[in-house]
Amino acid sequence: MPRGVNTPVSSPASPPHNATVVALSGASRPGNAGLCETRSAARWRGRYSFRVTTPLRILHITDPHLHAQRTARMRGVNTDDTLVATLAHALVDPRPPVMILATGDLVQDESRAGYERFRQLLAAPGVPVCCIPGNHDSPEVMQQVLSTPPFQLGGTVRLGGWSVILLNSYAPNDDGGVLPPAELAFLEGALAASGDHCLIALHHHPVPMGSRWLDSVPLRNAAEFLAVCDRHSHVRGIVWGHVHQASDRDRRGVRLMSTPSTCAQFRPASDEFALDTRPPGYRWIDLHADGSIGTSVVWVE
Repeated sequence: MPRGVNTPVSSPASPPHNATVVALSGASRPGNAGLCETRSAARWRGRYSFRVTTPLRILHITDPHLHAQRTARMRGVNTDDTLVATLAHALVDPRPPVMILATGDLVQDESRAGYERFRQLLAAPGVPVCCIPGNHDSPEVMQQVLSTPPFQLGGTVRLGGWSVILLNSYAPNDDGGVLPPAELAFLEGALAASGDHCLIALHHHPVPMGSRWLDSVPLRNAAEFLAVCDRHSHVRGIVWGHVHQASDRDRRGVRLMSTPSTCAQFRPASDEFALDTRPPGYRWIDLHADGSIGTSVVWVE
């Protein structure tokens, strides 16, 4: 934002019958100036097995904006309460996720206590949780708190015949985002090395949202990012947070999706900042073996 669940089994000798193997890994690579150690250290390699049916299901949450104090409010909303309610709503679904994807602005005040609360809430379901920072986050504190299983900060996630690529668009002192040369090189290399269908996740929007104030704080080098994506025909989808609203469109055969916040929403197509009346929300992303994506947004009334 601008300024019933399977239990993981570590390193099984062989996966259970009819299980989908979910492998998570991230290679070290340089990042923005001052963030190299954060990105390199915030990697882990694990292996989880789940008795799940295809399609592979991801729970996408974004922009919870937690605080050090659980009673804290942002624009009148207790963000701890709304995240708790969102997770409770999603995780009673009879089709549980194989992974939770959290695309930034996890904590509003950059506090360690906020990230510890996020860790407490998100570790409970017992599935991998893959995170990237947003403009309100502290990547350094994220690395300290969210760098061990079941959490992964950045990198690449392999889910059967799919790869999910997690990009860091955080730019210091900027509500907009940037993918620096090293991050674009990582994306290019990950796409070139993978024969899987690919879903790319980042915080900032790479295409206009039709809202003047929001479109002043986008992914600032979106053209470079999209040029990389266009060179690889197995990119199937791009998903982001930041904009506190749902959208779903197609660009050159690639599904483009933004997901509502687990707290408050922004009014779509508004030239000036304005809150919407929509409640907290989340997105289900279903990855099919043929490369198609099924998706739905759920509002927590």
